[in-house]
Amino acid sequence: MHTPKARFAFVLLIPALLALSVSEAAAQKQKQSADAARAECFRQANEAAAAVSFASPGATAERNARGVSAYRDCARRMGIRP
Repeated sequence: MHTPKARFAFVLLIPALLALSVSEAAAQKQKQSADAARAECFRQANEAAAAVSFASPGATAERNARGVSAYRDCARRMGIRP
């Protein structure tokens, strides 16, 4: 019915496709995890920036500095690239 070469190719093809689909699923899960970590870092940065009083003359610069600092600290803790 089938030639030995065709059976051999089929036997090699199935595990290769299975390994490819498993690695692709792992990469997708890792991307979702990084997206969630990044969202949490943005939330923390916004919280830190909102804590600055608007009354001071350099409030904008201070808010920016605190937000960036909080985001980078969180990204370092989460193990993602800022």
